[in-house]
Amino acid sequence: MTRATALALLLLAAAGCAEPGARPEAPAPAPAPPGAPAPEVAPPPAPAPDKAQALQSALAVEPLASLPEDGRVVIRARLKNVTDREIRPSVSWEAQGTWWQGEKAAAAPVPPGSEGVIEIHAKVGRRLFPLPIARIELADGQKKVFAWDFLDRAVAGVAPMLREWNVAGPFDLGLDDAGDADRQDRDRYVKGALPGWRDSLPPERGVDLAAAYAGKGGRHVRWQAARARADGLVDLAALYRADGAVACAVAYVHSPAAAQHAFFVGSDDSILVRIGGKEVWKKHAQRPAKADEDYFAADLAEGWNEVLVKAANRAGAWGFYFRVIDPERRLKFALKSERQPVPAP
Repeated sequence: MTRATALALLLLAAAGCAEPGARPEAPAPAPAPPGAPAPEVAPPPAPAPDKAQALQSALAVEPLASLPEDGRVVIRARLKNVTDREIRPSVSWEAQGTWWQGEKAAAAPVPPGSEGVIEIHAKVGRRLFPLPIARIELADGQKKVFAWDFLDRAVAGVAPMLREWNVAGPFDLGLDDAGDADRQDRDRYVKGALPGWRDSLPPERGVDLAAAYAGKGGRHVRWQAARARADGLVDLAALYRADGAVACAVAYVHSPAAAQHAFFVGSDDSILVRIGGKEVWKKHAQRPAKADEDYFAADLAEGWNEVLVKAANRAGAWGFYFRVIDPERRLKFALKSERQPVPAP
């Protein structure tokens, strides 16, 4: 480099100029005058809607009129394509917890804005109650229509969840709150020796919806109406927020004739069921609640039948599901029978 070139570069640097070939920096924005409004900032783009959720909402499921003895049913649904792409439906089903499953079957493609028909040929027996899962293949991948969204709308009439209950609680389960919770769980809860579970609570000895009881911590307990969540769970934790507790729930089922029915329950944690004052199911467990975890058969008398559920909770989440199989859709459900007064609000 000559002395002249070096001198020229020094002069350029002193003047604040960049080297030849460098990208010039953008000038700094001029400061806003005092009192001027702040410049608007463009909002971030909205996220794309979830296609699976949109398709679930657009699914119109035909309810089953009855349950055949052999359990072979055809579940039909009309699917409106609310997306901006053609979808290619293909359906299959599997019975959760069993080896039952069906072969994948293709349906005609559904253009955007059009409606197609989906059929699932499945087994939904009066005793075995598998949950078919429908899968819908989209143009850009596979999305699942979950079992509880698809099946419950089809079987709501022939296998309804009981959703309206009278509940009373919390009663004391009998855990020693001053002790080690884990040790209590191992040594006492799992063995079922806790008095609140082992002994009959006052409602178990005779339901009076106008009565008041001594509950956990000395509080006064009265009956109140409770409605299950959309998925069928009677959420006792949301009502009472109590650990080491027990609650009772009562509903009434009317049968036009004496008959045996299938029932399916799920619970967090333990559950006991009485129908007409008779114990028909008891499951002592520590588990999360899932629909249709347990199956039992029980008789319903002609007329109104009192159904009492006793649910125990060691800690945390707490609730139960209750389903009855009604193949001919003849049962009726109520918060009270003709002999019971309405509980006070």
